[in-house]
Order: sequence, then C-alpha cells, then structure tokens
Amino acid sequence: MLKKIITLQIIVLSFVLSVNAQHNLTMYNMHTLPQRIQVNPASIPDSRFFISMPGFASIHMLYGNDGFKLKNLVSVDDSNRLVVHPLSFYNALNKNNRLSTDVSYDIINFGFKIRKSYLTVCLGEKIKSQVSFPKDFLGLFIIGNAGQNLGKDMNFNFGFDMMAYNDISATYSRSFLKDKLRLGVKGSYLNGILNVNTEKTDLIFNTNPVDFHYTVRSNIKVNTSSFLDTLNINFEPDKNIDYNVLKSRNRGMAMSFGATYQLIPKVVLSASIVDLGYINWKDNVQNYETVDPNRKAEFYGLKIQDLFGDNPKTDSSFIVIRDSIIDKLKLKSTHNSYRTNLPTSFYLGGNFWLTKRHNFGVLFYGNYFQKKLNPAITLSYNGKLTKVLGVSVSYSMINKSFVNGGVGLTLNGGPFQYYLVADNVLGMIKYKNANTVDLRTGINFTFRRKDKQAGLSGKSKKLG
Repeated sequence: MLKKIITLQIIVLSFVLSVNAQHNLTMYNMHTLPQRIQVNPASIPDSRFFISMPGFASIHMLYGNDGFKLKNLVSVDDSNRLVVHPLSFYNALNKNNRLSTDVSYDIINFGFKIRKSYLTVCLGEKIKSQVSFPKDFLGLFIIGNAGQNLGKDMNFNFGFDMMAYNDISATYSRSFLKDKLRLGVKGSYLNGILNVNTEKTDLIFNTNPVDFHYTVRSNIKVNTSSFLDTLNINFEPDKNIDYNVLKSRNRGMAMSFGATYQLIPKVVLSASIVDLGYINWKDNVQNYETVDPNRKAEFYGLKIQDLFGDNPKTDSSFIVIRDSIIDKLKLKSTHNSYRTNLPTSFYLGGNFWLTKRHNFGVLFYGNYFQKKLNPAITLSYNGKLTKVLGVSVSYSMINKSFVNGGVGLTLNGGPFQYYLVADNVLGMIKYKNANTVDLRTGINFTFRRKDKQAGLSGKSKKLG
C-alpha cells in the first residue's frame, strides 16, 4: 500500500509542477474589468451590464513558490552548455518549501446593475493545489547522511493538497450611507471532482552513528476521492463509477465577503475575504493511514559486491530494500468520507483617485496554508486612458521575490471587450530570478460603461 501512496504523490507532484497561474493582485484594482468582482464582491465594474463570451469568459493560471529560483538550479557556461548546481539549489531552499497553483476556467459569467444593487452569476471549474516539501529530503541526496546528519531525525514530511471542482456562484452587492459604503457577498455551490488531502505525512529517516544502519518510521494519513481506482497501482479508471458530476455526492459551499468605503472624496478603502468554504468528499473515497506510527523499518545498506562485482545486482538490491521498508511500514485502507477546506485568501486595499478615470492603489494580500501566512504587497496605477483602452500597471512582492511587474489591459470596441492580465510580466523577462508566473485572459461584452469612482454606487462622480 505504501507503494501506491508514493506513486500517487509522484503523480500529484508532476501535475502540480506542470501548471502555471496568478494571484489576482493586478486585477483587484482594474475598474474597467467585470472579473474583479471575483476577488471583492463589493467592487463593481464601470459597466451597468456585462456578459462574458460562453466558453472564453475567463482562463486563469497560476504557479508560485516561496523559495528557490531557476538561477539557483541551472546556468549556462562560456561554451553555451547547461550546468546544474544541486548544492546551490539546496542552499537556496527554506527548511520547508511551498509550491502553489490555481487554475480556473469560467464557462459563463454575467452581471447587471439595478439601482443601488449589482448582481452577477458565474459557472466555472477550478483546480487548486499546494505542495510543501522539506529541505532535508534533498539534503540526504546532495550532502549525504554523514557529518551533522548522523543520528539526526530527518523528517521527509511532504504535503500534497489538491482539489478540482465545479463552482456555481451568485454575487450581490449594494451601496449604503449615501453611496459611501458598499457591501457585497458571494455564495457558491461546489461540486467536487478530484481530491488528494494529506492530513499527516511524517516519514522519519535516521542514520545510526554507531554502525551506520538506517531506520525509517512513518506517520501517514492521506485521503483521496476521484474517478480513478486508487486501489489499482496503475490508477486505471473505475468502470463502476458514474462520471456525471451532477450526480456526485462530493458537495460543498463557499462564501466570500467584501466591502468598499469612501473615507474622503479621493480615498477609497476596500477589504475582502474570498473562498471561505469546504467540500464533503463521499464518492470513491480511499483513506490510507499508518497502522503503527512507532514501528520502525531497519536496513543495513547494500553489499559492495552487489554494486561492483562481476555481475552487479544494483536494481534487485534496491528493490529488496524498498520492499522491506514497504512491508514493515504497513498502511491500513478505509473508505470514510471526509471534509476539506478551500484555501482562503484575504485582501486589504486603498486607492487614491486623481480623477474619475485614474487612481493609485496599494494592496495587501494573504493566503493561509499549513499554519503559515503567505503574504504579498502590491502598488499599482489604474487608469482608463480612452474609451477603448484601460490599463493597470503593478509592482508586487510575491513569494519573497521583488521581481514582479504586472500589467492589465482591457480593449473595448463597442460592447466587445478583450482583456489580458499578468501579475509578473517582468518575471517572464527575467525568468531566472522569478518564482511566480501568472496569466488571465478572456472576452466580455460590456454595456453602458461610465467613468466613475469604482466600487461605490456606479454613478459618475466628480472628485475633489
């Protein structure tokens, strides 16, 4: 069973590393873009009515990590050859490292204003995943298990959390206090498709300082729910599963809340909490848990003659060790339903409006995962240059990196609107120093657009 868990983890990690995505930091202040409602339900666009193009409403992709950069791993020498630097990569890592992705695809999205209220409806699909891995794991292979690692418990506590689900949501906002205050709320019905959830993944490795034999013990609890038969080592589709997601029992809900407040005529404050929710997983559930966390697997390495003799037996020797560990670190399998929470984010912002078309913004962002706050800070200019062109330019600190220059564009031709947003265009140019990649694009049809101080009543306002 441990072999299946290890294989499953490799599959998930490979998937996660192949995905790219974004934090919505630039989009938050784009008052010409209807999709900004998704990150603050109280923020409204400059159009009284919009509808996104079915099938191309919004495509959003994000990838980020909080530590290493490409320059830490590889470089090109004077002979134009690729050189790998494993020790430099190892030294650049944190004790625990995190990779996160967010992929979303909106099928349909529309909204309209009724007096002081704004209502939107959206149907989309989302994939959210976060992976954490310890520095010690790479250290075992790069610097070995001697020296300071002798007798030391090295915890290879990988974390894998991934969920894919359908999201049907409705957003409502309304202005109060003579249009100075606007409050918004979004409710979502969630339908789960696929999930991998790691409650515990402690794998302790120790080298005995006396005779140098190795000890491994585990404390693992992993939950899965999917259309794949996870009991099958090849993860083949289960023929008994109904693939109609509308019949899925993996149901959940989420709420998002937002507010904007005009402190003085030219200053607007805003705040939001996004994706406060959960999914109950009941379909094709498998739970894997260590039977005895105190049980140890001991092995004494490989015989030298098996590696360098006349008939080396390298492959078979490693297989014997692997099977010995798997046999001793037993896992039990159950089929109990479980609940996972969505990764919740929050935004705190302030905007200074020069005119009703132009403003400067500051934004604080946070995401909480595995008892750790992952923050970001963004400074931005947001303007409507002409009736055709809306522009946002941002500079962000994301994942401990300061090489994040973002751009957002909306191009309007009559009601037709094409938009493109990226939080890290600068990182695409200086890719060796970047650890965040992002992109959002799509097509809307917007009607009755007006210049206004965004986020309040939707009326055209004279500032100052």
